[in-house]
Amino acid sequence: MRFVALSALLLTAFPAAAQVLDEKAAKAALFPVRGHVVQVSSKLSERDQQTVRALVPLMAEQLRQPVRYYAAIAYSPKDGLAHDSIQAAMNYHSIEAASDAAVTACNGARSKGAPPCQLAARMVPKRYQPRALTLSIDATAAFDKAYRKAKSPKAFAISNATGSWGMGSSDAAAVAACEKTGKPKDCRIVIRD
Repeated sequence: MRFVALSALLLTAFPAAAQVLDEKAAKAALFPVRGHVVQVSSKLSERDQQTVRALVPLMAEQLRQPVRYYAAIAYSPKDGLAHDSIQAAMNYHSIEAASDAAVTACNGARSKGAPPCQLAARMVPKRYQPRALTLSIDATAAFDKAYRKAKSPKAFAISNATGSWGMGSSDAAAVAACEKTGKPKDCRIVIRD
């Protein structure tokens, strides 16, 4: 009985991780590619909040591309916002993955003895709320422009660790396409028809 209860708990705790959607369900779950908002941490002072809001367009200018969701900016409170430890992670498939990547990168760059990094801001779609499936803007655009036009059988794979994605006429082809960019080890199928 314990095994059954534990299995039921695990299945309900991680439904999105194992769930594979079809095209219709994926289309309903995904956010539009246009429009995002910057959510700045309320833990920051008003001045620091303004600084973070000003950083986003500067990052876009330096990168020569817009800052796309899902993205996060992390900083070390001791180092502040004008230190090399401030790090951003952009174009991930979920806000959790972007946040983890930004905090991990920041912790690797913070000053010796500085406390762990925290989130300064997150970039999410307008009217963001958790859904069964979220994809980066680039992956969502590919789903809209290519996947939906492709004939079945077809599959769409993503890497939460890197933001990579790929499509193919089979699960294996989609995973292989996903693994070509950045060499992720966690590509998995999220859409299949």
